[in-house]
Amino acid sequence: MRTPVMAPLLVLLLVITSVAPVIDQGEARSVHATRQVDLFPQGDFSNAGAWETVTQTSFTEDAATHTEAMVADDRLTMVHQREVNLDTITVWAGNSPTNSNYSIGAPDGASTWSSGPEIELTSFDVSGLSSYELVSISMKAVIQMPEALQQDTVRISVQHTDGFDLLKTFAHTQGNLDYINNSAFEVDISELMNWTWSDVASMVFTLDYVAAGGVDDTRLVVDALGLAVTVRTPWYGGEVAAASTTFSGHPMPVMSLNISNGTASNLALSECGLAPSVNGTTGTWTSDVFLTPPEQRMGRVHLGVSNGEVDSIGLEYSYAAENAAMSAFAPMLENTLLPMADRYQLRVTVTDACLNEARVDINDPTMSVTGRVFGNNEGLNASLSRWLVFVNDEVVSNQPMALGSFAHSWPVGQYLQAGETELDVEIKAWFTWDSDGLASETVFEVSSVDINGGYDVEWDENPVCQSPGDQTLTEDGGGIILPLLRRCSDDRTASDDLTVTFTNTNNELVQVDLLQGDIRIAVTSESSGQSVVGMTVMDAAGNTWDAAFTVVVNAVDDPPTITEFAGLIPAELDIPTQLNLTVNDVDSTALTASTNRSWASVDLENGRITVTPPVPGFQSVLVSVCDQSSCTNRTLDLEVMALADLLVESIDFGDSTMTEGAIIEMRVLVRNQGQADATGVSVR
Repeated sequence: MRTPVMAPLLVLLLVITSVAPVIDQGEARSVHATRQVDLFPQGDFSNAGAWETVTQTSFTEDAATHTEAMVADDRLTMVHQREVNLDTITVWAGNSPTNSNYSIGAPDGASTWSSGPEIELTSFDVSGLSSYELVSISMKAVIQMPEALQQDTVRISVQHTDGFDLLKTFAHTQGNLDYINNSAFEVDISELMNWTWSDVASMVFTLDYVAAGGVDDTRLVVDALGLAVTVRTPWYGGEVAAASTTFSGHPMPVMSLNISNGTASNLALSECGLAPSVNGTTGTWTSDVFLTPPEQRMGRVHLGVSNGEVDSIGLEYSYAAENAAMSAFAPMLENTLLPMADRYQLRVTVTDACLNEARVDINDPTMSVTGRVFGNNEGLNASLSRWLVFVNDEVVSNQPMALGSFAHSWPVGQYLQAGETELDVEIKAWFTWDSDGLASETVFEVSSVDINGGYDVEWDENPVCQSPGDQTLTEDGGGIILPLLRRCSDDRTASDDLTVTFTNTNNELVQVDLLQGDIRIAVTSESSGQSVVGMTVMDAAGNTWDAAFTVVVNAVDDPPTITEFAGLIPAELDIPTQLNLTVNDVDSTALTASTNRSWASVDLENGRITVTPPVPGFQSVLVSVCDQSSCTNRTLDLEVMALADLLVESIDFGDSTMTEGAIIEMRVLVRNQGQADATGVSVR
C-alpha cells in the first residue's frame, strides 16, 4: 500500500460527500424552436361550421324579421333589409247627398236599401292622413243583394275631380251577393288619377239599382262605403345579429404573478386579495422577478382591483437585460408596453383598495378586424345602430354602423386569463331604426378577424441518466466497469450519440474514462484513498445531465517481498558464506527476519544472509521476512561441500645444488587441513 496523496483535499471532499455523496442534476433545458400560434384560426371564415349565428328582435328572444346573419364565401355577413313600411286605413263616407243616412259611417248593421233610386255617398275624412304619402286607394262597399240578378243590374260609379268612372256592374248573378256578412266588395281605384288628399275627400260614389222593368229581381242593401287608403308611415324598431365561436387547444399568452409571493409592505392578504394593513394607509407589493419567455417579448400589465377603484393603484416597473443589473423602478404609464428586456419586477402601490390579481400579457395580443358596411343607412339611428366585438364576454370595441370599409386593431391581453386554453369571440350588429317608412338595406360584412400574440416553445429537454452511485474498491483488486449510456435517454439525441466528459479529483488514485458507453474505473497500483468523479452527459443541443459519485479505494497491507534466490547456491562446510538478500515492503519499514536454521542468520539492514552449514550435502534454509500483519517466506537451497584445504608447509631440496641446466630433486610437504581427502595433488 502506498501512502494516500492530497490528504487536505481528501479531507475537504470527505466533508462534502458526507453531506451529499451523490450529486445528480442537469443544466436548464434549451429551446429547440419557437413558432407563432394563430389564436383565432376561425377568423378567416373558411369554416362556416365553426360559427354559430343568431338574429333576434332587440332585447327579446323573438326571431328577427328583417335581419339575417351567415358565414359564407369566407366572410361573415349580417344583412338588415326593410321594405317600405305601409299602413292601410279605411275611412268611411260621412255624408249622403241622397239622404241615405243609414249608409254613412262604418258598417254598423243599419242600412239603406233601394230597388231603383240612387244612393250617393261622399265626404271621406282623410285629414289625419294628409301628412303621409299616398301609395294606393281602394273602394270598399259593404253591400248586399239578397236574390240573384236575372234581368236587373246594379252599378257602382265614382265622380271625382277628373271626371266619372264606372267601377262595377253586377248582372246575371248565380245567386245572392252578400258583402255585408262576408268581406266587403273592393275595387282598386289608385290608377284613376293622380290623387290628392282633397280629391280623395271629395269623391262621390253612386250605387244604382237599374231595373229592367216588371218585377224587381232583388234589392240593393247598402250598410257602408269606405276607402281603404294605403300610406307610407314612419316606424321604429331594433334587431340584433350575432355570430360567435370558440377557439380552444392552446394556452393564452398571459403570465399570472402570484400576489402571495414577493415582498409586501403594510399590505396583508385577505379574502379580497392584498389590502393595506391599516385602513386609510398606503402599502406596496413588490413582485418576484419574472422572465421573458424565449424569443418573445412582454406586453402590458393588467391589475385586478376589488373594494376600490383602479385609480387607487400605482404601478412601477424595473427591468434588466440578460446578465445586467435591475434598473431603478419607474412609473408605468397607462396603456403602454413594458420595455424589451430579459427579466422584470413590478411594484404596486395600494391605497383604499384591494389588489386581487396581477397579470402580464406576452407579445401584446392584438385583435385585428377588417370589413365594410355597405348599402344605405336610410332610417337607421346613427347613435343606436352599432357593431360590437366581444372577447370572453367582455366588450373589446363598440363601433358605429357607418358606411365604408374599416380596419381596426385593439389590444386584448386584458381579456385573457393565464392558464386558459379557450378563447370566446362574438361579433354583434345592432340595427336600430327610426324611419319614415322608406325601404332600406344595410350590410355589415367582416372579411377577417385575427388575434396575434400566441406562441409555442419547443424545448430540447436534458438527457436523463441513471446515476451509477458511489463505488467502493480494494487496493490491488483491479478496477470496475459501470454501465452509463445504455441507462440514458434523450428526447432528440440517440443514447449512442450522447457525449460524456469526466472530472476526477484524484487522478493519482483512479483513472476514469468511457469505454463503449460504459464508465471504466482503473485503480492505480498500490494506491488507496478517495476521489470524487464528476460526469457530464451532453446531447447534440448542449443540454446536459450532471452527476457525481465517490470512489473509495480501501487500503490493503501488502506483505513484504523477497527477491527469488538462485536455484542452487554452493556453500562450504563449516565455512561462513554471505549471500545477498533483497527485501521490499511498500507499506512498512518495521520488518523482522528469521530462518529455520540455527547456522543461518539474516542482516536486513545490510541485505545479507550468512550461512555456516555444519553438514555437507544439499541443505534448505527457510527465510521468513515479516511486517506487522503478514510474512513472506523464501527457500534458500544450498549445496554444502566438504573441501580439501591444502597448505604447503615446507619445501626441502636436500643436498642438491642448483645450477643452471641441472636437474635436481626436492621434497614438498603439503598439509590437508580440510574436511575431505585430497587426491591427485600435484606441485608445480
